Order: sequence, then C-alpha cells, then structure tokens
Amino acid sequence: MSLRRWWCAPMLYGVWLPIALITALHYLTSHEVHHVHDLLRRGYYIPIVVAAFRLGLQGGVISASVVTAAYLPHAFFLLHHFDPARETEKILEILLYFSVGAIAGHLSDRERRQRERLEISLREQQQLADQLIRAGRLSALGETVAGIAHEIRNPLHAMAGTLEVIEPLIPADAEERPLWDIHRSEVARLSRVADRFLSFARPAESDMTDLDLRDVATRIRDLAAAQTRQSGIALHCDISEEPLPTRGDRDQLAQIGMNIVLNAQRVIGERGGHITIRTGTIRRNDRDCVYLAIHNDGPPIPTTEIESMFDPFHSSTGSTGLGLSISARIAAAHDGHIAAESSSSGVVFTLFLPLTSPDIPHRSR
Repeated sequence: MSLRRWWCAPMLYGVWLPIALITALHYLTSHEVHHVHDLLRRGYYIPIVVAAFRLGLQGGVISASVVTAAYLPHAFFLLHHFDPARETEKILEILLYFSVGAIAGHLSDRERRQRERLEISLREQQQLADQLIRAGRLSALGETVAGIAHEIRNPLHAMAGTLEVIEPLIPADAEERPLWDIHRSEVARLSRVADRFLSFARPAESDMTDLDLRDVATRIRDLAAAQTRQSGIALHCDISEEPLPTRGDRDQLAQIGMNIVLNAQRVIGERGGHITIRTGTIRRNDRDCVYLAIHNDGPPIPTTEIESMFDPFHSSTGSTGLGLSISARIAAAHDGHIAAESSSSGVVFTLFLPLTSPDIPHRSR
C-alpha cells in the first residue's frame, strides 16, 4: 500500500491529528478527573474507525497499534497524570481497539470488493448492451449492403464476360490498349469491393476447431512479412513459449490479424516503422484468455475515434472501412473481443479469446 495513502489529507485530519490530540489531552489531564479520561479513552475509536473505512483491515489494525503504543505509557507506566481506570478496564479497552479496527476494516474491505464486483458487472452489462445495439444496426445494415452488393455484382459479371470476349480483339500495341487495361482493372476492383461488402453482410460460417493461437500468430507473420518488407516496416514477433489453446477458425482468425496489419501499414505509410506481434495469456473480466496483440508505432488515435473505429465504413486511411468491423464480428463469433489502445508510443489492437485449458499459467501483458 502506497505511503501517500497513509499521509493524505483525510488520513492526516481524520486519523493522525485526532490520535495526537486525544493522547496529549490524556497525558495533560489530572488522574483525578475520571470521567474525562473515560471520554478520551473511548475517543480513540473514532480515528480507528476512520482509518479502517479508508484503508480496510490493514488501516484498522495499524491505527489500533498506533493508538495502543500512544496509550500504553499513560495507562500503565506513568506515576503522574495516569489513567485512573482499573487495570482490567484498560486491558479490555486495548483489546477492543484492535477488535473494532479489525471488524470495521474487514467490513470496509468486503464492501470495497462488492463495489468492485458491481462495477465490473455494470461494465459487462454496458458492453453487452452496446453489443446488442451494434448487432441490431449491423443486421439492418447487412441486409441493405447485401442487396446493394448483389445488384452491383450482376452487371459486373456481365461486364467481366464481355471483357473476355473483347480482350483478344484489341491488339497489345493499339492506341486504345491503355484505356482498356484501366477499364479491366477497375472492373476487377469493383468486383473485389462487392465481394468485401458481401463478406461483411453475410459472414462465412466458422469452422471451429481446437487450435494453438501461436500457430495463428506465425501464419500472420508469414503472410505479412513480404508486404511489410516492401513498405520499409520492420516486423517483430514475441510469441509465447507456452501453448495457447483455444477454439476457432484458423483462417478467420488469421484474417483478423491481417486486417489489423494492413491498417497499420496504411497508417505508418512510407516513413517506415515497426509492427510487433505478441501472444500470451491473461486474466480478463474474470476469465482466463489467450491474446494476440498487434502494436504499431504510428500516430496515436484520438479517444473519440477509438470508440467508433469498429463501426462499418469508418475509415481514416482511405480504405472501405470494413476490415475492423468484419474483424470485430469474427471475434464475437468466437466468443472473443477486440480492444484498441492508443498512446504516444503508437496503437495496439488486442484480440482476446477464451483459454480452453485452465491448467496453463497466464502472464499479464
């Protein structure tokens, strides 16, 4: 426990100064004034209770010890200005100091733990409510996007068929050939965008199997290595030595990692930088989880933007804005969660998944 908590203003004025004041009055009051000594002896309970409710069991016991150390000479050893109460009363009073401090401290600690559990429950309920609201919006948006993408793909298929027919008719050295190449590449790009919209609107079924998250991290590293190298980005890996068992679709989990890496690559740009992949286990929201964290040293993200970056079509990098939204949906389908944190050192996206074996030790990230 930090020393600052013991010497903060509430402890100073509510505990230490009252103990000092009561002790001084005890020592300065004549032993002939019995009722004053009785009041002062019982006045010690107030700072003991204050310390217990502020710092729990430890605060109650330590303040009772301080009171006892201050009261003992006056109770048993001084020849003048001593406490005139009987020996048994003074011994009983000291025992009560510790009893009151321990009981009040225990109650304070229990109340604090209950409050913390309640706060965790409230946060989980808020997250669940947010997820339900998001799920409702995504469901409605998914139906709309699916319809639009379907209508776009039909003429695109016809255009693709026409491209195959006309392609041989245009010589490679024709003046119109560059325009034709642009036309062909744009049709292909539109087809990819339509496929991406459909993958958002109607996610593929997950092929859930037992797997080791380290294998997923290795696959992401291998897939991202070539692209990051071309961009002048250094790719680092810190993969746990212990197994990280979970259940999931290996391809979909790798897709989450690649979406995050590609976003990081766009944010870092041509200036070069670092992307680090980490794995491990952690205790989160009262359950053991495995995690896959991808950190980049690009510019920090404003807090207001972090709250909405998993929304569909939200993008600050010029992309379609579906990558993180699809990733969040995949994580939810795996009973997991993606969290984003931003600081002066960059941005880290962390995928949390349930740990399927409770026997594996976890280490905090």
